[in-house]
Amino acid sequence: MQNEIKKFLQLATFSKEASLMVAGDEKELETLENKVSKFGFQKIKNIREIFNAVKNGNKTYFILKNELENNIYNILAQYPTGQINAYDGKNNLVANPNYQAGAILILITEENLNQIEKSNKSLLKLIGLTWRK
Repeated sequence: MQNEIKKFLQLATFSKEASLMVAGDEKELETLENKVSKFGFQKIKNIREIFNAVKNGNKTYFILKNELENNIYNILAQYPTGQINAYDGKNNLVANPNYQAGAILILITEENLNQIEKSNKSLLKLIGLTWRK
């Protein structure tokens, strides 16, 4: 499984879409987070950090819990277009993804993914590569 994850992360690094890793439960999510961090992905927690990472060409990840909020939905939808825009509560933010060096990776549990897919917004329609155990 270690080689599968490594191959997936190598492919995700050069993807022009956000990539998704689905964990069976919270414990597996922690394990994936550890492996992703060791591979060089940095954890991001808010919209401004996403924009800075995209602009700087960083490999980043975030854990999606509960619902798919509008700003995150819009960023994921815009990421493959070459420019993303969002509002962080104070400023309009604009960034052009650096696909040669940067990447966005989403970690989520199977249960949370199922909840999101039952809502009005589909995460699976917004992402490219998906890894599941």
